[in-house]
Amino acid sequence: MTQTADLKQLAEFSVPAVSVGAAAGVIAGGLAAFVGQPFGWAVATGLGLGVPLMLFGAGYSVLMGMGKIPAGVFAPAAVYWVIAFPLSLLVHSVVTEWVVTGTPGLPPDPWKFLAFRALVSMGFAIGFLWMHEQIGRHWWPHILERNIYARRTVEQYAHLAAALEARKAATGRGRKKRVA
Repeated sequence: MTQTADLKQLAEFSVPAVSVGAAAGVIAGGLAAFVGQPFGWAVATGLGLGVPLMLFGAGYSVLMGMGKIPAGVFAPAAVYWVIAFPLSLLVHSVVTEWVVTGTPGLPPDPWKFLAFRALVSMGFAIGFLWMHEQIGRHWWPHILERNIYARRTVEQYAHLAAALEARKAATGRGRKKRVA
């Protein structure tokens, strides 16, 4: 496989993760418009948050597609987003200040800013992982025949499902109750 074909497959595989970042940007921009911010500010808010989340989402997807992190497991997603989410919000903050004041700038106490965002990143990681899997379970089977990363991921999820089913059967939770 050529490097260009490989990059195209990774980009195609990353559509669900990029979609999650885009949705977050649309929501942020919509909320800014809803509370009365000027249209330009709302667009800057949406792009300032959406673009970094889309890029970091694609990065997460690439790591998963290449087998560096397992599909459907929360801990790697939490570790990834404890770094990526605060950095995305930092970019958003810098862009917002640039649009509003005309010059980019860091928020006051940037380390405290990043630390607090790292704490709340777990909520984003949960939502990201859930949305990524919901979109991915429809997207990856659609591209399965032509995309090796989708094939590997779907196989990994099928293996996880089979293991869970076997565990359920072994513990007896899968048996029907008898009526006496």
